[in-house]
Amino acid sequence: MPTTNVTIRIGQQGADLINMYPNDLAVNDKNFKGVIAFYSFDWSVAGPYGNVTVDNGPYTFTIPTVVHIIGTAVPGYWPQEGIEGYDISILFGPSGTYSHQQAQNAFFALLNTIQTAGWKREIGTVFPRLAGRDALVYSQLVEGLYSNDATYVPTFEEWMQLKDGTCWNFYANGVYLSLLFRRDSTQMDPDKPGAYFVTMTLQSRNAFERQHFKPGSEERMNWTTLYPSIRQNRKSKRAAKEAQLATEKKYRIDTTYHDPDE
Repeated sequence: MPTTNVTIRIGQQGADLINMYPNDLAVNDKNFKGVIAFYSFDWSVAGPYGNVTVDNGPYTFTIPTVVHIIGTAVPGYWPQEGIEGYDISILFGPSGTYSHQQAQNAFFALLNTIQTAGWKREIGTVFPRLAGRDALVYSQLVEGLYSNDATYVPTFEEWMQLKDGTCWNFYANGVYLSLLFRRDSTQMDPDKPGAYFVTMTLQSRNAFERQHFKPGSEERMNWTTLYPSIRQNRKSKRAAKEAQLATEKKYRIDTTYHDPDE
């Protein structure tokens, strides 16, 4: 079992992470002819859990109760970029021991930690700018991952009705962050314990932009030239959707929102 306290950083070279945790880190760099490398930590779901610090300069914060981390680097194509993404699995109490209200409190405490560290909500350039409860309602009706407004805390009744994969997205200092939860659908009695599983994803800006192109394609290799037009097209779709919603008068467009990655 790895050490309890671990620090990770987007852009860090895998060799540096190995030097920091030589006895705790599992490395898989022999697949796909060495093009992709994976770096992972695992803790027991029964505890003790990992206490993981996400190092992002002035936007650094710490996550308790982590059970798994896997980082990805693509040295075969972009060796200078180091680790471009992390998937972090977070447990809110051993399965079946947290009430649904405790889980909601723990989840929003984590959201508050992220916001207090200075991360800003990132809606996605293709989606309409909605805030508060409007964002929550919209996120439950549309396909895809619409980022909720972390400043809005749902009522307990709303919390119990949220669909799996409901997400809250952020951006700070060249890093995208997504937080989403899933729960055991067989343990939904509000008066009994529930089982929650939370995933946090971290992604470098370059990796975020490259994902819009097919892996291994010429377009992906030239993403810096091609991505701006894709982003502009997505913003045009946002404008059209906002115009439609304004006509329907079902939601109020949040004109104070500005994309934090601009």
